[in-house]
Amino acid sequence: MTTRLLGLCGSLRSNSWNAALLRAAAELAPNGTAFETTDLHDIPLYDQDHDELAGGSSGTPTAVITLRERIAWADGLVISSPEHNWSFSAVIKNALDWCSRPAFASVLQGRPTLLLGASGGPAGTGRAQLHLRQVLLSTRTPVLLDSVQLGNAADCIDASGRLHHQPTRDHLAALLAELALTCGEDRSTAAVGEVSR
Repeated sequence: MTTRLLGLCGSLRSNSWNAALLRAAAELAPNGTAFETTDLHDIPLYDQDHDELAGGSSGTPTAVITLRERIAWADGLVISSPEHNWSFSAVIKNALDWCSRPAFASVLQGRPTLLLGASGGPAGTGRAQLHLRQVLLSTRTPVLLDSVQLGNAADCIDASGRLHHQPTRDHLAALLAELALTCGEDRSTAAVGEVSR
């Protein structure tokens, strides 16, 4: 049975390092998995008046409905976000806000997730990922304990947008295999919070 993984990128820029990490993930996903990404460019700012799952009276935007359907399709998520002012990007926060309803019964609940991040500085995206873990705890989304935190990304991703740093590629491949294995378990019995093998 094919394990379906969906990538979400928290950067909208054309030469995004975080998009490059997702492209590498698509290359390195283990046999028996289908890896796809979804575009967040057209997701509007969250407005409860337009969220029918949160009591809004107006129609939910089509792009949001599509995003929720894509997440529901997936067995697991791979979220790649830059670090903005010591936290994860507003692009990801906005997407998660739209997908977090109804509370405790959203498409995010129980869906195993791997975190990736690339930044230009030496620290990677550790602070951003700490905040992201806290948000995903609120949506009952289990997150792998380990992650990819790629610092000095300009030295690891070439001009064509390919991740060429072999230790990072090896680490990413191992984490994708772990995620696929975790997705094979019954999500209804998955622990809330962090998961590890």
